[in-house]
Amino acid sequence: MNRWRKQLLLKFVLMSLMVLPFLHPSPSAALRICTYNVLNFPGSTGSAREDDFRAVINEIDPDVLVVQEMLSSSGMNQFLNNVMNYGQPGTYAAAPFINGYDTDNSMFYKVATVDFISQTAISTALRDINEYVLRPDGYSSSGAEFRVYSAHLKAGTGTDDKAKRLAECTILRNHCNDLPSGSHFFLGADLNIRASTEDAYPKLVGSEADNDGRFKDPIDISGNWHDVYAHVPVHTQSTRTTQFGGGATGGMDDRFDQLLISYAADDGEGISYIESSYVACGNDAELEPNWYDNLNKNIIYGTNYIVGPVLAENLRQASDHLPVHLDIQLPAKIQTASSVDFGTVIVGATAEVDLRVCNVAALPADDLDYEFSAPTGFSAPAGIFSVDAGDSSDHTLSMDTGTSGNKSGDLEIACDDVDDPTVDVALSGTVLDHAQPSTQAGSVTIEDTVDFGTHQIGEFSDQSLEIHNYDYDALQALLRVYDAQIVGGDGRFSIVGGFSPSDVGGTPASYDVNFDDTGVEVGSTYTATLTFSTRDQDGLPGGIDLSDLTYNLLAEGGLSPIDDLTITKSAETMQLIWTTKSGVDLYRIYSDDTDPGFTPGSAIDSTADTTWTDPAPATTRYYLVRVVKGGSESGNSNRVGAFDKNLSAAK
Repeated sequence: MNRWRKQLLLKFVLMSLMVLPFLHPSPSAALRICTYNVLNFPGSTGSAREDDFRAVINEIDPDVLVVQEMLSSSGMNQFLNNVMNYGQPGTYAAAPFINGYDTDNSMFYKVATVDFISQTAISTALRDINEYVLRPDGYSSSGAEFRVYSAHLKAGTGTDDKAKRLAECTILRNHCNDLPSGSHFFLGADLNIRASTEDAYPKLVGSEADNDGRFKDPIDISGNWHDVYAHVPVHTQSTRTTQFGGGATGGMDDRFDQLLISYAADDGEGISYIESSYVACGNDAELEPNWYDNLNKNIIYGTNYIVGPVLAENLRQASDHLPVHLDIQLPAKIQTASSVDFGTVIVGATAEVDLRVCNVAALPADDLDYEFSAPTGFSAPAGIFSVDAGDSSDHTLSMDTGTSGNKSGDLEIACDDVDDPTVDVALSGTVLDHAQPSTQAGSVTIEDTVDFGTHQIGEFSDQSLEIHNYDYDALQALLRVYDAQIVGGDGRFSIVGGFSPSDVGGTPASYDVNFDDTGVEVGSTYTATLTFSTRDQDGLPGGIDLSDLTYNLLAEGGLSPIDDLTITKSAETMQLIWTTKSGVDLYRIYSDDTDPGFTPGSAIDSTADTTWTDPAPATTRYYLVRVVKGGSESGNSNRVGAFDKNLSAAK
């Protein structure tokens, strides 16, 4: 290490706690554009200056660097390999070198953050002005593109020199006027202009009939910049007061090096200049207590409160110009769901889903501005919304549930994402009609009767009942049968196996009901009410309690009539035979000699047996038998005739 560097490094370490807070790191996701006159690089001193350039570039960490006074293609490659990519191979790339008149421009860009699109050499009577078309990495549309121009205007203070600068600026202004309105462009240049009143400067920044190509000074410092105390904070040349290695030696007294921007690049939307990020690297007048003393002094004069003594010396050794840089924000980037499913709800429900809209561009990118346009059957918040870079916002979407149906449509989000200005979100959902409980399949009936009939003990059978979801189809909720209660009937009625809830669609739910006839008294009637509670299927928004279904249960304790009465003929006798009925007292015999459908009057006889013989049979006689128990009598048996004619169908 050179002796002067060791001494300066020691001073810098002692100052670092004071200096570091005032360095100018680039925001993590902004792009930094830098312009730098590299003083006839490489020339005879290029290799010796590499470490100084490395220190400067490491401090600035540009994403895009345009340089002036590059002497050759080999010089560009030397600068790329030994300065830009030193210790970090492949970090930077360079635009193809274009060899023009006199010294040339070059452009270096960080491949991880910037995509190189194209370049154009704009010819003038003197040196070329180079246009570089770039795009932030991660973006794809032309709306994210920006242009950086690099220029080195004619030097000198004579009338002819000024006229030539005006001619160069006229060519550039005309070129930029031909760009699409609203283009984003930047000029990094060694203007060699001493005052904003020189004709060349208003040609760049002045208002004309066509302002598409108009530049502006982002720090808006006008007037005579040369050798004026008031403008010491913006001076960029010369870093030296003694001659070595070429270049100017007049000290810091000119604002030759500038970065100008288009008006579209200063509107806060998309690609845009970040306020207060404009820096002439190494000019410490903003912190120097006696900054006016820096006029016509070299960059290492006194204490450099911005970069410290070591980097100040690097700047002096590297070039007679200071690099100038600024930061730009990137466009917003939208991210949201590609589809939203409201699921299945029931008519009348509140169907809402939150949609999260994210601006995935990292700070300090542009905020994302957007608005919604909802399809029929859905609604979205009205108005224009904004979300900061790196942030998100939730919005409540709604589905119309006034009618049933399968709902679908695309929600359109119009936004200022240059890559995706219109984003569609597929919305879908299903709205079901309410279930309709019914005891019958063909109509809505909410009350019915289950009649067990009249039987003696041991002869009652289980009865089945059905519960229907009337008119069910795919757009109707299932019917949830969730409870059953039996009231009355002396506790004799019950659901076989106990009640289990059921969901009823197109197939009815079936329940078996039992009547316990233990100890049933003959002639006693038992009634009960079986009530099923229903509602729409569980788990669906909008479900409500529905009508109860009521079944009136009826059973009568009695004597079941004989149904297997037969008659046999033996010689001159007629005999009736039937199957025994358990627990009965006796059987009564009724007959008539003329009418098969006779109405029984008085019994002709009775017996406790299951056979009976007519002691005096007639030629024609019809019989029936009734069961008797405890004074009660059953209904009629089947009827038989004297000639074994079965009259069971007789009325």
